[in-house]
Amino acid sequence: MEDGSAGFDFTETEKSLLASLPFLGAVVSPIPCSYIMNIVGRKNTLNITVLLVILAWIIIAFTSNIYLLLFARFISGLYCGSEYIIVSIYVAEAVAPNIRGRLISVTGMTFYAGALYVSFISYASYQTMTLLCIIPALLLFIVFLFVPESPYYYLMHGKKKEAENALKWLRGYFDPEEFNRIEEGVVEQLKNEGTFKEIFVVEPNLKAFVIIEFYKFFSSCTAVLILFSYCTQLIPDSWVSAQDSYILLCVLWVIAALFSSSIMDKYPRRMILVVSCVGTFVFYGVAGVWYYLKEFSDVDLSGVSWVPLLSAIFGSFFEIIGIVNVPNVLKGEMFPINIKTKACALSCMTACGLETINALFFYDLNRWIGQYINFLKPMLTACLSHRRVQECLARTREGNKSTGPFLRGWLTLNPSKIHLHGCVLNTHNMRFRVHDPTYSEMPARDGI
Repeated sequence: MEDGSAGFDFTETEKSLLASLPFLGAVVSPIPCSYIMNIVGRKNTLNITVLLVILAWIIIAFTSNIYLLLFARFISGLYCGSEYIIVSIYVAEAVAPNIRGRLISVTGMTFYAGALYVSFISYASYQTMTLLCIIPALLLFIVFLFVPESPYYYLMHGKKKEAENALKWLRGYFDPEEFNRIEEGVVEQLKNEGTFKEIFVVEPNLKAFVIIEFYKFFSSCTAVLILFSYCTQLIPDSWVSAQDSYILLCVLWVIAALFSSSIMDKYPRRMILVVSCVGTFVFYGVAGVWYYLKEFSDVDLSGVSWVPLLSAIFGSFFEIIGIVNVPNVLKGEMFPINIKTKACALSCMTACGLETINALFFYDLNRWIGQYINFLKPMLTACLSHRRVQECLARTREGNKSTGPFLRGWLTLNPSKIHLHGCVLNTHNMRFRVHDPTYSEMPARDGI
């Protein structure tokens, strides 16, 4: 749309609204979705919301009215907010614990794969490109018709036989002992029907929620999200054009997400976060200096116009492997089943609310402060996140020197068995039902 090839142009305000309304829609949908998915199921809720995004693309393809376009962007955000929590919860409930982190990370990869798909078809006409965007949504709708519902949902509604069949289909085998543990955990949790109030009045739930909110705040301030919406306006032409830079970044983001999924269950997640924070700070620091010199000095940077792209490539790689992906894994794992959908909905709202602000005020911040602010923000959040991880590591070391029940990290769920260990969950090979009962199968780890 930047070059007028779509047949119409927008003001900066309209561009900001078009970029931010999907995030705003994602703020609105999680809470209703958290109720609906417990009533009609995770699978059916996802298929219903897919129809929203199909409708949005049809509107975008056949109208040039700014208000209809804004409406279409908003309802596409309703889908994004719903998908954001449905997929994480479905994966957390459907797969074995030893591969859960990897699969949740892979779902993040599909986000960047979608961006890559759009970047490839962007060379077609505006209407053709828009109609081609419907294809992935249609494929998702059709394929998911043949995928079983979450076994947890079936057990929540007393459908034991369906739950057995779903678990066998999803895992490729059926373990009666594992199934009985899941069933016992679900029954026990449903005796205490979860409410939003329970997130804040029950100390373990509150502490877990604070940790998730902390990391979701930082993941919402990443440069990846700004580059996703405004790459062609932020990255200058160098040895590749701005448009080709976006394609290159999309390829890199897919690779980074795949790499993240491959290491998520192999290394402590605290270690992954530390590496992510350091790499993000260093490479975005280089980009921030380049933009500052460009705007506030007389230094000739024409010979190094490739620096922003190269910094964005490496900086976003480090962002995605930890700061972006680790919170997505945590939110599907850390809450009891009776409040899981509600807690995930609130964390989604927080993240999308911040993303709305970042996208909406992109042009204003660039005018008031300068383009370097787009890299200064993730630098600061990476620095603060790294500091918090180090504080948690220090608390863990102090806790390990003591004997008996103690507060390890931020929270002890059960003083004799379970600890939130240095801001991350460590079950010490103990079975528990405060959270997902299948965690009893997970090996003890010094970190998530």
